[in-house]
Amino acid sequence: MTENHVVIYCDGCGDLYTDPRGDAVCFTSTHQAAYYLASGRHGWGYDGDRITCDGCAITGECDTHGHLFTTGNPFRSCDRCGAPNEQETL
Repeated sequence: MTENHVVIYCDGCGDLYTDPRGDAVCFTSTHQAAYYLASGRHGWGYDGDRITCDGCAITGECDTHGHLFTTGNPFRSCDRCGAPNEQETL
């Protein structure tokens, strides 16, 4: 007997979609996996062509709109992705 399962990998970085314990989430079909991702509730996205993990989505947001630095951030890093503020002088 052979069983086939579908797992999800990010097209940007190759990360595997896992449950909170770190185990791969298996789907019975690509349709089921696409439907699951299309809901957008899990931090991962699917635009009909590419699958994007939450980390790549955040990085992409900063690439598109720039980093988000607030004056109240004591670490002087982007509030969205954590990148250091290299423009900051100490």
